[in-house]
Amino acid sequence: SLFEAAMYVFVLQWPPAISRAVTKSFGEGAATPYGTVFSCFMACCLFGSTLFGQFAKMGIPTERFTAGMLAIGTIAMSLATYTVSSSATMSLSALIASFFVFEACVGMYFPAIGTLRSKYVPDSHRSVIMNLFGIPLNVLVVSVFLSISKLGLNGALGVSSGALALATLFMIKLNFAIKAKPSGTTGEAVSA
Repeated sequence: SLFEAAMYVFVLQWPPAISRAVTKSFGEGAATPYGTVFSCFMACCLFGSTLFGQFAKMGIPTERFTAGMLAIGTIAMSLATYTVSSSATMSLSALIASFFVFEACVGMYFPAIGTLRSKYVPDSHRSVIMNLFGIPLNVLVVSVFLSISKLGLNGALGVSSGALALATLFMIKLNFAIKAKPSGTTGEAVSA
């Protein structure tokens, strides 16, 4: 829920962030190439899912590289938040680079979370559990957008960074729980 909430906030905040950076870099009236940026986001997303496939072929446990992906996503969103919040000139290249890295993490996220769900969430309860996880997701996203006038662009991206940091911590906790599990037991539900 935390990663997806950060992603939904990002989806609605990247256009104003890029537009503001373009205006600061090139002056008032400069056109923002939304279509080109979005196309690059999709290429980064494809790159992320390709990375997932490569890590899976190499035999790296999904839990381990998902923790790394979440940490990288947190750093990228934090850099974007810092770039947007800096009162000096906003670096367009730093903002776009951080957004591209985050989009690569999005590309890794979907196959990784599908793999983890199939491993840890029993089929008989999956739909109920996923619907329950949708509640905090929607509460977080709606809360951010209901208070966007108070939070602003910087605050919204900051909430995304915080959600990603929490997701990273929970993934690290899952990795520790897996290591602590006695060998020979199956990968069924691990309690957190």
